[in-house]
Amino acid sequence: MNSWNNYMYNLLQRIEEQDRKIRSLESRVEKFEQKESNQNNIEKIEYHFDQLKIENLDGTLHIGLSPNDLKDIEDLSVPPGKTPVKQQLLSDLNRYLKEHGSNLIRNIADQNHFSIDNTDPSILIEDMAKQLPERITFYEEESKRKNQNLSEDQRKQFIMEQIKHEIHHSLTTYMERNDSENEYGSS
Repeated sequence: MNSWNNYMYNLLQRIEEQDRKIRSLESRVEKFEQKESNQNNIEKIEYHFDQLKIENLDGTLHIGLSPNDLKDIEDLSVPPGKTPVKQQLLSDLNRYLKEHGSNLIRNIADQNHFSIDNTDPSILIEDMAKQLPERITFYEEESKRKNQNLSEDQRKQFIMEQIKHEIHHSLTTYMERNDSENEYGSS
C-alpha cells in the first residue's frame, strides 16, 4: 500500500504544480492584455510640412485639427460656383472667343473691307486665348490703380470691356497690316 500512497502523493503534487502554472499563466495573460490596451494610446504625431506633398485632394484635408475641433469649425471651403475673379474672367473670355470669335473676325473684315481669304480664324482665336491670362492681370492692376472704389462685379465688367475692346482693336490692326502686305505683294 505504500506504493499506492506514493503514487497518490506524486499525483497530487503534480496536479498542484500544474495548478500553479495555470494561475501564473492566467496572471501573465491578464497583465499582457492590460498592457496591450494601454499601448493603443497615441500621444503625439508630428507633421513635417517641407516633406508633405499633395498631388490630388478629394474631400477635405484638416491639418492640425482633431475630430473634436472639426465639429466647432465653420465650413471654410469655397461654395460651388464661386471662383476667383481671374479664373471667372478667363473662363468668360475664353467662352466669348469660342462662341463669337469667328463671327467677330468676319464682321471686322467685312466692315473694313479686308480680305481674310488666307486667314484661319481658329489660329487667331487660339493666339488671343493664350494671351488672356496676361491681359487679365494687366487690366486688373490698371483697374486697381485708376478706379480704387470699384466693386468686384464692376472691376470684372471693366476688365471684360477693356479686353473685348483690345481684341477688336488687335484684330482690326492685324487685318490692316495683313491687307496692306497683300496689296504690296500683288503689285
